[in-house]
Amino acid sequence: MRWYDCELIGPDHFVLKEAGDAADALPSTFRPLEVPPTNVWVLWAPDPVHERSLRVLQAWWSSMGGSETPVPIVVGSRADLDAAILERSLREMRKSQHSNQLLMRDLAALRESWAHHVRIPPEVEELLATLRMGLPHLIFDSPTPCDDVEIPGCPTGPEVAGTEPCLTQRLPGSARGWLGVDLHVADPGRGPGSLHARLEASDLGAVLAQWRVPFDALCSGWLPLRLRSASSRTSRSLTLKVWVTGGEVAPRLSSSPTGLLHEYRFEPQRPAQLDGRATAGMLAIKLWGGLPGLRYFEAEDAVQPSQAAAATVSVPDLTVAKVYLTREQSAAYPVFGYMGSGNVLLRPLKTTPSAAVIRLPATPGLTEISCEALIDDRRCQTPNLGARLVVTPCGIGPDDAESGSNVLAATEWTELSEPLVPSRLIARLALPRNQPVDLHLFTRLPEPGPIPPHARVVFGRFEVEIHAAAAWSMAAVLAVADDGADRQLVMAAAES
Repeated sequence: MRWYDCELIGPDHFVLKEAGDAADALPSTFRPLEVPPTNVWVLWAPDPVHERSLRVLQAWWSSMGGSETPVPIVVGSRADLDAAILERSLREMRKSQHSNQLLMRDLAALRESWAHHVRIPPEVEELLATLRMGLPHLIFDSPTPCDDVEIPGCPTGPEVAGTEPCLTQRLPGSARGWLGVDLHVADPGRGPGSLHARLEASDLGAVLAQWRVPFDALCSGWLPLRLRSASSRTSRSLTLKVWVTGGEVAPRLSSSPTGLLHEYRFEPQRPAQLDGRATAGMLAIKLWGGLPGLRYFEAEDAVQPSQAAAATVSVPDLTVAKVYLTREQSAAYPVFGYMGSGNVLLRPLKTTPSAAVIRLPATPGLTEISCEALIDDRRCQTPNLGARLVVTPCGIGPDDAESGSNVLAATEWTELSEPLVPSRLIARLALPRNQPVDLHLFTRLPEPGPIPPHARVVFGRFEVEIHAAAAWSMAAVLAVADDGADRQLVMAAAES
């Protein structure tokens, strides 16, 4: 600590000097203090006679430096001064300790936030999800078709590109990672004609791709229209236009109800060309995506159904939410339930494995079902909790599923050795299946005994893989225009 002497030399003027300096060491001229010194703990007057002078100094101090932290005054012996300084020292120490505690708490919260709760930007999440999938994946699936609509067109084709009568269908999603669309053909039509489709980006004023399919290549079922590589464009205003040229009877495409997605109803460019049945629906479509820029198809002969790669489809959350127990459990805490976002809690209890089932609807060309299983509580001290998947026809009980009687596919027991680390469970079918199946979920303890605390097993990220040859009855059609070709739109004058 540094000590200073304050000497009153006028009605309200003081001289501040280092304690112990001689009087003759003072300069002949003085510079006034505009700002009081900081971190002053106490003003001390050994003699009560000087108390009034200190009051004047304290008033000046408060007026110049603010009254939030006034400097206290001590009048008395050196023992009184030591007591005041000691009290101030203890108070400052307690403040430092409290500040350190808050700092440690903030650092711990920051570490926890960075480790578990930091929000990754949506673009990064989308890119990571795409990289994990690898295979083309489904990004949109329209509701079940309930009607059909005739494709408009002209016998010989339009004189000016963009003036043909057509069905206009707005597409959900963006162009980035867009790989293709499936159209459901209800009637392939007759005669020497062709079906045409064009993908437009209205905000870019460009045609991203075009397709042409002869009527002879059409049959009832899904028609896959594909780009040679997943699009790397950034357009968010995609429109699909479909029309026909030539032929005796135009093909008909299946349509689905829009539900709440009224903005995705298809529109005829010339209403007179359409029948009166299809006025408030959307085309039955499936949109596929992949890693932007990655070439999935190299040549025309590489896209035949027998040679095409499989595709991965996420199980809808509404389907997972219908999970139910097949072996009753009772406990004073949650042991089973749908947790939202496609996650299912199934705690292992007692000696018999816990069991639940998810009824999956008919999926054409189903070849594989997979999911992730993890211990979602970091406090779990019980290693090697077991998880298992079994795929059976509908109606098979948990005992037969566990024993392997009449099952379509099953995984071995997978040991979950570390909390919060997911393990991928994959059940692959021997043959593609087009009928509904039951997906049985099992969990068990590593050995019989008391129920361990915090032993929570969660299943999530349910996905199915479909076989191209069984899912699509027609070969994939590659776009005539490359994804990188930039063509300016020629809008029809009659188009609204």
